[in-house]
Amino acid sequence: MSIARILIPLIGSLILAMAFNSKAMTLSELHQIKKGQFFLAGNTPDEPVVSLALKKRGTGKYKSTNSSELQWRKTADGLQVSLQSPEVIWEFTEQGTPFRAETYQWSVHPKGNGDEVTYVQHMRVVQLDTMEVVETEQQSFSGLLLSAKAMGEWPTDMAEGVWSLPAVDHVYQGEDSMSVFGDVEARFFADGRGEITHYDNSTSRFKWRIRGNRLSLKYWQKGVKKKFTFTIVESIDGIGQRVIATFQDTDSAAPLLRTGFMVKQQDLHFNYDNTVGAWRSGDIRYDYYEDHIHIPNLAFPASKWAFNQNGEIERQKIVHPELGTVAVCPDDTCYVSCVFKMKLLARENNTLYISFSSDSELVPRGPHVFMGKAVKPFQLDKQHSVSGFNYSWLNQTTLTVKSEDNSEDKSEDKSEPYFFTLMPTANGGSEYLYSTGTPRNVQGQFSIVDGKLHLSATDGAVQVVEIVDANRKALSVCRYPLGSQCGAGDEATMVFHNGLEQIK
Repeated sequence: MSIARILIPLIGSLILAMAFNSKAMTLSELHQIKKGQFFLAGNTPDEPVVSLALKKRGTGKYKSTNSSELQWRKTADGLQVSLQSPEVIWEFTEQGTPFRAETYQWSVHPKGNGDEVTYVQHMRVVQLDTMEVVETEQQSFSGLLLSAKAMGEWPTDMAEGVWSLPAVDHVYQGEDSMSVFGDVEARFFADGRGEITHYDNSTSRFKWRIRGNRLSLKYWQKGVKKKFTFTIVESIDGIGQRVIATFQDTDSAAPLLRTGFMVKQQDLHFNYDNTVGAWRSGDIRYDYYEDHIHIPNLAFPASKWAFNQNGEIERQKIVHPELGTVAVCPDDTCYVSCVFKMKLLARENNTLYISFSSDSELVPRGPHVFMGKAVKPFQLDKQHSVSGFNYSWLNQTTLTVKSEDNSEDKSEDKSEPYFFTLMPTANGGSEYLYSTGTPRNVQGQFSIVDGKLHLSATDGAVQVVEIVDANRKALSVCRYPLGSQCGAGDEATMVFHNGLEQIK
């Protein structure tokens, strides 16, 4: 499988004075754009954020990870923005040949409902010695096209309490210069000054001011002058705001545009009441149990969690030299490869705003280094219920299926491992495959329809698997042919390989 075919989908998955003052969503409104400053922002901080300064006559300026001059035009279905200097995603070598993955174009289209647009990142892989394009790919995102002039106003209580500011810290870690971002804690004082506490507990004093709908911070860090300008994407009553941060300093290597949650801390601490249950955010799910067991996305390796003296939650990734990641070390040969900390910043009903940070090794048994810190909201569900199958925990999962053997010559139960995986295809796409017995024994494709697992065999037969009951160790299911229902087939148990058997 060519690296070029795998690279872009994986990495792709890391604006004008207008005749209106709100979000431009319809095709007619998009085509009314003449010039001005805009932001493209996804519905969550996980999607890319882009700044577009569009000028008359189809020119302008682009900012995201890097900056570039741009050319833009109106198309039959929206807007198209082409970068004069493509934005580098990654450079790599395959069999001695150098390649570069890059973003060369963005397009914006009305989504047809509400205020949203669909914005598309157009990417390609270029063979550097010949400058030949060997692969192209595009990824679509749902989000907003925001006029910089029409973004939200800042609250009046900035000089009260402690705020978490997103992605202010940026460091490169390891030989590959991995880009790592970290939220910081900031105190704003009424005299226009303030203090930042960085990921390494060092501090910087800053000056701040609000001008219109922009909050700006200026400070020096390790001899480098830095400036952040924050604009509001969304205000969250009683919590803070989701923001876009535009960055400037004398070191042009740092990413220019960042996004995340700016949260006013409520002086909360984790306890059993606000910890135990299922934490949900989109397809992400973390289950925290009262007996201090933590299971990510139902089927992934379990671990132990604990409260520390600061009222935070701590977890460790424990590695055994032969068994790999384990929940509990069976002997004295294990070591801690990663430490996770969670701090509860704010709560609104059942929504928890949690600061996640991690320190990790980069090589086996190597020293721990900072690997990021960010705020993410989760819905706390006190029940550990499982209503149906989900791709989030079936895209790289092993389950052992146990069923009763009703044949005449056997009286023991059948037990067979099933391997579920998301695999890239030759045309740059992907498909969900399942295997039995061994990972190489592929039986066909699988899909999830209304929470039910559909196993499609190579002969065209489709078996439906439906969850009847569930606990943290296994799923009780019924299995039947497509077009039938529970009772027409058989019953089985699908056992998770999440390491719970290691925990006494």
